[in-house]
Amino acid sequence: MVAAFEVAVTSGDLTGLIHVLDPDVVLVSDGGGVVTAARRPIEGADRVARFLLGVMAKGQSQVRIDHVAVNGAPGFALYQEDELVTVVSVTVARGKVIRLDLVLAPAKLPRPRC
Repeated sequence: MVAAFEVAVTSGDLTGLIHVLDPDVVLVSDGGGVVTAARRPIEGADRVARFLLGVMAKGQSQVRIDHVAVNGAPGFALYQEDELVTVVSVTVARGKVIRLDLVLAPAKLPRPRC
């Protein structure tokens, strides 16, 4: 399911993305007041899908995506020019993505190890 989610988001496939999202999916983003993020949770498959594809369309083509574990759950680390800019935690239940948590706040992202 997480792989299908990634393919739909990166290819801009609205129908495919809606298909992997639970009808009641919730997306929460945390910009820490420093970077732009959704101020309120985004609810519903159509709204979440359109939000994600809109974000990807805004110059996000140069983003590198790595698969990571986020607190034991599947997730993604997004990099721009080798700088970590977002960590996404994906919660799956009943064969659908039911929740997405995005951390964009620079102070809350892991620091590179020296």
